[in-house]
Amino acid sequence: MAGHALYHYSLLPDRVATHFGFSGAPDAWGPKTVFFFWYFMLTLIIAGGYALIQRAFSQKHTSWINIPNKEYWLAPERLDETLDYLKRGLLLIGSGTLLMVLDLVHQSFQVSLGLASKLTHIWTSAAVYIAFCVIWVAAIYRRFTSPPTV
Repeated sequence: MAGHALYHYSLLPDRVATHFGFSGAPDAWGPKTVFFFWYFMLTLIIAGGYALIQRAFSQKHTSWINIPNKEYWLAPERLDETLDYLKRGLLLIGSGTLLMVLDLVHQSFQVSLGLASKLTHIWTSAAVYIAFCVIWVAAIYRRFTSPPTV
């Protein structure tokens, strides 16, 4: 995302599209310095938030974890494996969230550069992200719903 921002900063005009209506058409414009400041802050908040949540998944904070069959999966002999799975899942969903932000910002850059009149696939982006989140939640439930039979 940093490379994307650095590449586009010099290409973009001083005023860029900063807000878009329901149809994807821009309805507000502002200074690119302010846009890039908020792009940086949003990226930092998302990446930092997921990193903090992931770090919070530790043996000391298992009460924060809400999964099916919690007692079985958080038993001492399975705790490390369960926490590793959840941490990998958080890394995946965090990456997906950042990818969606990158896609939306790139679409807004296309509008600001005059290469598009509106966001070209905002609803497809939203649908893909929602489907990704649903699949992620389903994978967690599938993994933890039933303890394996021996």
